[in-house]
Amino acid sequence: MTSESDVWSIGVIIIEVITGEHPFEGITQNETLSNISSGKYKPFPDYINGELKIMLETMIGKIPSQRPSVQSLLESNIMQLVSVIEKSNEQKEYQQSNEQLNKENNELKSKVQILEVEKEKEKQEKVNALSKIDKLNQEKIQALSEKDKTIAMKEYEKQKELSEKQKELQEKQKAQSERDQEKIRADTEHAEVLRLTAQITRLNQQLLSVPTSLSTIAYQSIIPDPDHLIQQENKIIRTNKGVRSTVAFNPVITSGIVRFGGFFEKHSIWDFSIGIADSSAVFGSNQAPSYGEKINKTVRYFKSGDLIHIGDFIKGNSRIKENKTIAMEVNMNIIPRTLTFFYDNQEQPVSVTDIPSSIRFYIFLEDDNSSFAITQFENVQYSSANGNKGQKFVQWGKGWKK
Repeated sequence: MTSESDVWSIGVIIIEVITGEHPFEGITQNETLSNISSGKYKPFPDYINGELKIMLETMIGKIPSQRPSVQSLLESNIMQLVSVIEKSNEQKEYQQSNEQLNKENNELKSKVQILEVEKEKEKQEKVNALSKIDKLNQEKIQALSEKDKTIAMKEYEKQKELSEKQKELQEKQKAQSERDQEKIRADTEHAEVLRLTAQITRLNQQLLSVPTSLSTIAYQSIIPDPDHLIQQENKIIRTNKGVRSTVAFNPVITSGIVRFGGFFEKHSIWDFSIGIADSSAVFGSNQAPSYGEKINKTVRYFKSGDLIHIGDFIKGNSRIKENKTIAMEVNMNIIPRTLTFFYDNQEQPVSVTDIPSSIRFYIFLEDDNSSFAITQFENVQYSSANGNKGQKFVQWGKGWKK
């Protein structure tokens, strides 16, 4: 490359800088090359004139030898002016660049400040949010604390009230227990007084030689079958015929205090019993006291000590042994009318109340050749029933339960 071509290139560049267009530019690349070869360039704009126009035309001229030298260009006023302009442009560009940088820097600073403000705002919002959460937690804690205090106070009041109620209940129970004990003592003393009074009465009667028996009752045995039973004086004897035998006795008892008693003999195998029956009950041959409808019309005291009427066996009385006295006393003068049993002269704990207004005494034998000896059938002036401790009464006509 020669200095002439350099001058040409500089001229093209200057024109491009001034006009913004390549002076030889064609529609196509081939046209552009053809314009360069022929030296055909576009007309200059009107604002390129005078010495500048002449200098540029010589710089891009077709003939290299006619182009100005580099030295002459540098010494020309136009080029110096161009240099000044370029420097001015450079300074202007630098200033513009510096201003742009300052602007961008300011924008960055502004953005940084905005970000810092937003960050500080966000931080403050977080602090405020945490403060609110902390406040809410404190309020919850305070509320829970107050609630716990309220619950504790209620529990205390409840326990206090319960304690007072328990204390009151204990005092009531203590007072009731004292009343019960006092009543038991009073009842015991009363029963003891009654018992002692009865004993004193009987002793006084004996001392004054006043018999307790008003009269001996003439009785008649109602024997359902003479082949099964015979009577020898005061003894009812069962033969070895038949299976079982029930013997009732007249008279019918409707008033007064009447005792009937005796003892069983030779009766170790089968059962035997003693009791009372409604006067309407009639016992046939080979019939037990509870046969048929008579189960509701009799009270039976078996040798086992069990008492039976309607319902369950009632235990509590003594077992009856052979040759030991067993007696019954009916008191028709009181309400309710009462049947009391005596074994070996001891009052038995289970008695019967509400007995019929008209009754008969009876005995029941089952062993062959067994017997019952009657030792007592009489009206008495006073009842021997004193009411033992733990006395139990069962009612005639009701279903008994153990």
